[in-house]
Amino acid sequence: MKILKSGIVARVTDSFFSYHAWPSVCRDEKGNIYVVCSGLRMGHMCPFGKIVMYKSRDGGETFGLPTVISDHYLDDRDPGILYLGEGKMLVTRASHSAETYIKEFADWIYSDSGEAGKGMIKQFEKIPEEYAKGGCFYRFVYDYGEKAGEEKPIPIHCPHGPAMLIDGSILYLGKAVFAYGTEIEDRFFAYKSDDKGETFNRIGELKIPEGYELSQFHEAHCAQLPDGRIMGLLRTHLTEDDNYFTITKTFSEDGGKTWSKPELTGICGSPPHLCVLTGGNAALTYGRRIPPYGIYGRQVSGTGEISEDEFKLAECFDDDIGYPATVQLADGTLFTVYYARCKGDDTASLQYVKWNLE
Repeated sequence: MKILKSGIVARVTDSFFSYHAWPSVCRDEKGNIYVVCSGLRMGHMCPFGKIVMYKSRDGGETFGLPTVISDHYLDDRDPGILYLGEGKMLVTRASHSAETYIKEFADWIYSDSGEAGKGMIKQFEKIPEEYAKGGCFYRFVYDYGEKAGEEKPIPIHCPHGPAMLIDGSILYLGKAVFAYGTEIEDRFFAYKSDDKGETFNRIGELKIPEGYELSQFHEAHCAQLPDGRIMGLLRTHLTEDDNYFTITKTFSEDGGKTWSKPELTGICGSPPHLCVLTGGNAALTYGRRIPPYGIYGRQVSGTGEISEDEFKLAECFDDDIGYPATVQLADGTLFTVYYARCKGDDTASLQYVKWNLE
């Protein structure tokens, strides 16, 4: 592995709304790079969060001002992005319910947002019922990032969104973690679209192995390998330390309908992102929230074997970091975006590293 360059996608130092986190990335046929995140926030748990998009026309060297994709009553979080062609993208996001913020996250919001957060929590009780329940959503963005379409609900979510399969269909492997009070809450499902994202249908469920709890598994990501199998990866918690997590892997040989028994990888870090490269191999990236903090990666073979050799892409200062996502550029270079504090800052920014596999 060779690091070529590191830089900044978005860093705000002169505003209360400076926090950016949970990015995803894609590239179009012109070479433009699109990064979405939950940004213009006051902190990790902030009711003001928006889904914003940053665009680079020079291969990631510089990024323009943000475009707001989603801004609702509730905190818009964890966006994914998938390029569909001809300037069209699919962007996913999720929001906790107003009740969840009031009952579970109020103290966290106060610590991040101060009096402003307290004021917003008081207003949550006035949110119209149709918006107060939160949930998971997706929308199209058209004209190379210039226009956003109407949102559509979907029962599942994962931070980096769905994957494009070899045949052009779209597969979304996620958890119904925001499907509050429903029979599918906290279960993993695969949804597929055969009409370029206009509609999605549930085609399968990923079962957690006996001896484990659903609450130990979160934030899936999947990609199709050259042999046609789909590799799914899950953020997995096995200890009481919420910052120590690993990655579990599973495979589907029938397009997402059924999945193999999830296997622990032993990797220290999560959540995972898998980028299939030209030539058939893949790049796995993840964040580590225990010392030594940082963004790490491993090579994955075309048959889904994860290398034992780990490499560090970026060093970080604390545990509020991670969610790296990677895209391959036209020249073969890999572009990985993640979130972490810059030295001397109080809140997190979006940063990137360009690298290649030697």
